[in-house]
Amino acid sequence: GTGRRVVFSQGRQRVWLVDPGDRVERTYLVSGSASDNLDPGRYEVYSRSRLAWGIDDSGTMKYFVRFAHGDNAAIGFHDIPVDDGAPVQSVDQLGTPLSHGCIRQRRVDAIALWHFAPLGTTVVVTP
Repeated sequence: GTGRRVVFSQGRQRVWLVDPGDRVERTYLVSGSASDNLDPGRYEVYSRSRLAWGIDDSGTMKYFVRFAHGDNAAIGFHDIPVDDGAPVQSVDQLGTPLSHGCIRQRRVDAIALWHFAPLGTTVVVTP
């Protein structure tokens, strides 16, 4: 892609925040979907919530930036969900696909993406 964008590599389980000059502002490991429910392609951020609740009682999450529509729920970037007071995965597990469909990030990275990606921001998903 070109221009300001968020790039998510499903194979590498990594995100890049790329500025309009094609420079990487930030890159980090994430945990995407365990079920490979996201098609590679170009998307746009269409919704954002500072606090959200997972489907099927899968916890709460913060800094949710949505860019795709899954079969049962929106797909986007957010911090590691908390269920019954405990994170559903550890930071050390980032880099492994473990989510129900979204892309999980450390809280500090979720906040950075939140500030980087307002509505309309391009999201590129690669295999």
